[in-house]
Amino acid sequence: METQVNNIAVITVPLSEWNDLKNLVVSVAKNVLDMKATGQKEFLTPKEAMQVLKCSRNTLQSYIEKGFFNVTKMKSEKYSKVIIKRSDIDYFIESRA
Repeated sequence: METQVNNIAVITVPLSEWNDLKNLVVSVAKNVLDMKATGQKEFLTPKEAMQVLKCSRNTLQSYIEKGFFNVTKMKSEKYSKVIIKRSDIDYFIESRA
């Protein structure tokens, strides 16, 4: 529910939803700090993504085709390189747990 008082918007959110959102933000913040502390890469190659997900190339490709991961193609003169954001993979793993 949204109300407006003196140009201030007030949104009422059920407590359980608020706690879920708060826990999600804390989890994301923790993952970012952990990633920085351990020196993990922000972007992974398909091979590295398969290792993190413990899956085959076909399974990874299926996840990409289904829209679970957005890939970025880095092009150079000789070849193109596909990379996947680690945060997308971490979110995928968390949402499946």
